[in-house]
Amino acid sequence: MIGMDRRTGRTIGAWDQFVSRVTQVMTTPLGAREHRRRFGSRVPETLGKNMSDALLLTAQAHAIDAFYNPANGLGDFRVESCVAARRPDGPGILLKFRGVWRHERVQFEVQT
Repeated sequence: MIGMDRRTGRTIGAWDQFVSRVTQVMTTPLGAREHRRRFGSRVPETLGKNMSDALLLTAQAHAIDAFYNPANGLGDFRVESCVAARRPDGPGILLKFRGVWRHERVQFEVQT
């Protein structure tokens, strides 16, 4: 599948488009879209709070839950692990995913 990068407008391939979709889901609060209320995740709810280990664990749970929401269209990825960490370069969370996409074991990161 060919898509378009949200930031640059350039054409991207299937893997880059998938990572872009995951980024969009993880950074969009549930209910934020007018015509797609079920799209998004609860990860943005954790931002702007004191980044305790318990909050990172909650962010991990919200991130994994987003993959099981059919409205997000991420069913082609099977999550094996998700690790939430404080971003070293500033505020926010770094989500590291590992799993299977199109019968291939992959890993990638999403910054929120």
